[in-house]
Amino acid sequence: MITEAEARKIIGVDGARALVKIVGGAWKRFTDEGVKRSATTRAGVVWDYMVDAADEHLLGKFDGVQRVMLDKSPAYVLRDRVLLRFKKHDRGMLTRNIPTELQRRIAQNGFFDGMPGLAVLTCGYILDKAEAGIEKIVAVRSIGGAVDWHIDLPELAAGVLAPFKPIIPNVGGSEEIASLPSIARVARKEDGDGAK
Repeated sequence: MITEAEARKIIGVDGARALVKIVGGAWKRFTDEGVKRSATTRAGVVWDYMVDAADEHLLGKFDGVQRVMLDKSPAYVLRDRVLLRFKKHDRGMLTRNIPTELQRRIAQNGFFDGMPGLAVLTCGYILDKAEAGIEKIVAVRSIGGAVDWHIDLPELAAGVLAPFKPIIPNVGGSEEIASLPSIARVARKEDGDGAK
């Protein structure tokens, strides 16, 4: 199990900025093509672009991030605590998956078999009603076909660390998670401190 507060801490402000760049950049790349596609094909093309961008903007650029393959599909492990998968979300913040046995177990449990410490989050976009552009960029925790909680990634990228859904009612939650490390930019030789 993972709380929204823990996930916010693990992703962190820099991680959220990178995720917004990945998702928004993938959509822009798709729209710049100017090719009309079916909704299913469009989602597949944007997903390919999100994975390409994630490889470019996360791997080797952030400590605490590694790429893994699940059922021939790439996913990203953050701080050995979160398994992040890129997806298109519907207006209810849920995703559509081919109902393989693996997908059914993930949907029911919220983690992969044998890995209860590695919580599954989906990261992606929600289109506006006209499906002409992105309305929201989110990270979502769903269990049993229902949204447990979500993170508005542009909001987190702007520095809003307090969870929308507190760990304990009437408590901010930041004290409980202070010791969790965020994914962090890799220090580069030219800037010395990794902040870029």
